Amino acid sequence: MFMRKVIILSFVFSLFLGNALLVIADNVDRDWEKRTTEKLAENLKTTEIIWLEARGERFLALYQDQTNETSYGAVILLHSMGGHADWPQTISPIRNGLPEYGWSTLSIQMPVIAPENQVEDYGSTFQQAENRIKSAVYLLHEREFFNIIAIGHGFGAVSMLDYLKKEKKQKFMAIVALSLQDYPFVKPSIDILGLIGKSKIPILDIYGSRDYRDVIDQAPDRRLAAKKSNNRKYEQIEIEGADHYFNKMEDVLIKKILGWLDKVVPSMPAVIDEDFNDNLQN
Repeated sequence: MFMRKVIILSFVFSLFLGNALLVIADNVDRDWEKRTTEKLAENLKTTEIIWLEARGERFLALYQDQTNETSYGAVILLHSMGGHADWPQTISPIRNGLPEYGWSTLSIQMPVIAPENQVEDYGSTFQQAENRIKSAVYLLHEREFFNIIAIGHGFGAVSMLDYLKKEKKQKFMAIVALSLQDYPFVKPSIDILGLIGKSKIPILDIYGSRDYRDVIDQAPDRRLAAKKSNNRKYEQIEIEGADHYFNKMEDVLIKKILGWLDKVVPSMPAVIDEDFNDNLQN
């Protein structure tokens, strides 16, 4: 299918967090992000390239329109630490695979810390990730998508759960967390079990039997956290033989995701955020 390649500049969010001013962390590797995303924009010929802004930061998003007879909604994809919006493992296969089944995809570039900093500094990127997710949601609302789900891999899944904790209004119908773990080295510390407990929307917690040890060992605790919070639409799936990146098992991963979405999404109303509607009309 012929895909047009366009560059869109989204509006800068004027969202206020009390009286506090957002200070962009100096540990983000903007040079690496700029070089990497500009190269992606040059090389991806069948993808719609979108440049979004969030609190004055310009970042890349890759949009792939669904190619099925029926459109089911849109998916926001969040890659893990040190990755990019078309990461060849996990992210790219999902980004390009789901449109065949009626789900448009929007993969966004997440903040990446500078190499001279410690990996634990990723804890300071949550605010920037939140702003980027909000900008992505706004874009999809502009395109009249209100049945939106999120798929995050590794730290991308953690960033999504952190975002949901702060949101008062529901903007996602469901989330899929791939290879979720607590990253004990990140500062400030992340309470994964608490984030799962606070989320009231459907969660698919999916990992591989050959995943990272922390992902596997923490699986029973994640199930228990969902049970204690009475989230009956939490489901956990282990894919036999899959590693952390689901290498050579991408088709199985996509089928598991689609099977779960068929169960939980059709029964849910498409909640439309009134504030976003007001912005669209003004």
